[in-house]
Amino acid sequence: QPQQKDYDDLCSLPDLNEKTLLENLRNRFKQEKIYTYVGSILIVINPFKFLPIYNPKYVKMYDNHQLGKLEPHIYAVADVAYHAMLQQRKNQCIVISGESGSGKTQSTNFLIHHLTA
Repeated sequence: QPQQKDYDDLCSLPDLNEKTLLENLRNRFKQEKIYTYVGSILIVINPFKFLPIYNPKYVKMYDNHQLGKLEPHIYAVADVAYHAMLQQRKNQCIVISGESGSGKTQSTNFLIHHLTA
């Protein structure tokens, strides 16, 4: 069976329904792509293992980039909020939501890591 194209933004799916959404997330997860956008919202699927996508190379890569220009990443969300705060001179908020054990604390740590870098 040929590998289906995966979409890094679910809004780009040609046919958006529950089945195609879940298939896309599953295909991306199998490729260790744990981040997927829905517009400006970031979906994270906890891999329950460390992935090598949180090093200084990634911090630098996502510095001052527009959301959606690079592969989805929590650093992109942190960077967009940071630059919006600087440009608009207004506080910004990032909402992190999920079930118990879904990785909210770890996601918060990654956000803080990027912001302090």
